Amino acid sequence: MSAVKFSFKICLLITLASGIFSHVAFSNELPQLVQISQARLKATQLNGTPLNDGRGVELSSSTWLSGLPIISLSYLNDLDNNNIYEQEVSLNLPMKSLSLHSSDKQLRQLTQALQGQQVALQKLYLSGLLRQSMWDHRIASVKLSQLNRKASLLEKLYAQQKQLSDVGELPVVNLLLLERERVDIDLAQIDLKQQQAEALSLFRSLTGLNEMPQKIEEDGHEISQLETNNFDAIHVALMQHPLWQLQSLQQQQQLLMIKSQQAGEQDPWTLSLTAKETAGDQFNDQHLGLGISVPLGFGSALSQSELSIWQKDHQEQSLNSERIYLELKTQTEKLAMQQQSLRQQQQLLQRGLTLSRTITEHLAKVKDQNQIGYEIWLRRYMDALDTESQLALNQVSQQQLHSQQLQALGISL
Repeated sequence: MSAVKFSFKICLLITLASGIFSHVAFSNELPQLVQISQARLKATQLNGTPLNDGRGVELSSSTWLSGLPIISLSYLNDLDNNNIYEQEVSLNLPMKSLSLHSSDKQLRQLTQALQGQQVALQKLYLSGLLRQSMWDHRIASVKLSQLNRKASLLEKLYAQQKQLSDVGELPVVNLLLLERERVDIDLAQIDLKQQQAEALSLFRSLTGLNEMPQKIEEDGHEISQLETNNFDAIHVALMQHPLWQLQSLQQQQQLLMIKSQQAGEQDPWTLSLTAKETAGDQFNDQHLGLGISVPLGFGSALSQSELSIWQKDHQEQSLNSERIYLELKTQTEKLAMQQQSLRQQQQLLQRGLTLSRTITEHLAKVKDQNQIGYEIWLRRYMDALDTESQLALNQVSQQQLHSQQLQALGISL
């Protein structure tokens, strides 16, 4: 009975866990999706490379020692056979100077900040993949919905035309034209279903969930200032980007390390504890001593080769920072211009849809008079349906582009 009860408890826990994950998928909490993805990625890394993580945890540095303590032993005997000998024990402790201790404290703070930015960058990367999967799936769904609507209308039109064709009032070619349009729709549906499947596969690999969230619009971020060529606002926003912050912290770390080396802070202060005994037949002298050696900080402790290497690395870091900033700025401006273009297209598509409907209504009056008139009407009818689809897709594309703008600015889900 105990085994049965235990199995029942396990099943109950699995059911509760499944309910939690199902709730996450439909609670419209996009940040929770990122947390799930981070947890899954961390679990994968731990299972794949457990030794590396364990070794990383064990790494540490001493607070005051700059190296390992050194113990030295010496014994000297008299060569003249006077039974005189000398022995000495010395413990040498390489101590950090006060300035090096202060530099190490700053380095630890920078290291923690770097780790924080790396986590933020990972979160942004996962947010980008989640946004891509969700919006690719949403756009494919909208296109499929529009195609299904178009196919439904064609089916109704086909049924009407077939009745007239069966009694000889319309030529069979009218039905063939409708069937040809349906073939194009079926072909497009195959590609869109493939896009849907690929997007869902990416989402499932990130989160482990089998269904997309219903609400993926990110309405909580206002970036209208960035779409009006407000260069100051763009600059301030990009300065908060995790990639830029990471690069800036790396430069600070590099500069702090080279300054420490230049000031000679890496050379340790050596504290020596010495015990010495000199003995013979008639005497025995024992001494205890304390000594300290301090490097003198005159000039730079760097060699020209070390300075040249640092200057080269610093120049590469600076060029990399400029490249990152220009790439982020260019991408942000490009997306802002695309957003403006989509809004302009929205107005034109709305106007085009109104015109297409009006033209279709007028052509419907003469479409049964001859075959050419029917073909023209059918083409205009298809154009009107396509314009409706473009209008719906344009609205979704604006929401997707808003999400891409947030991604370019370094704003995670």
